[in-house]
Amino acid sequence: MHAVSHWITVDRARKLVDLRLEGLLSPEDAAWIGEELRAAIRTLGDDVGKHVTLYDASGVQVVPQATVNLLKSTFDNPAVRALWARKVAFVVTTALARRQVQRLKEVRADVGIFDDRETAIAWLLAE
Repeated sequence: MHAVSHWITVDRARKLVDLRLEGLLSPEDAAWIGEELRAAIRTLGDDVGKHVTLYDASGVQVVPQATVNLLKSTFDNPAVRALWARKVAFVVTTALARRQVQRLKEVRADVGIFDDRETAIAWLLAE
């Protein structure tokens, strides 16, 4: 039984990969969801690297420190960097979650952090 729910959609026309998360994200959950996300990104074929990724964590209040550390090391992994989006945005709704995402900026300085999906998507799709 997982305490987290997630949905991944790929909007090919806009080259937008959208991951929505709800619940408590353990390091184990983050690892397998990350694998699913990377598989979804690979379906873009030649558009990998031209795409943008939205991490909508508005349904997540806080994550364990071990999960933040795992995400940071994943973002810093060269194999994962090969699948990097042109732009990455996180939607978070708590001050603590915002501080946790700020830590990811240590390995990817251009991460956008937003309070709502609409603003994040507008930023992702802007040239």
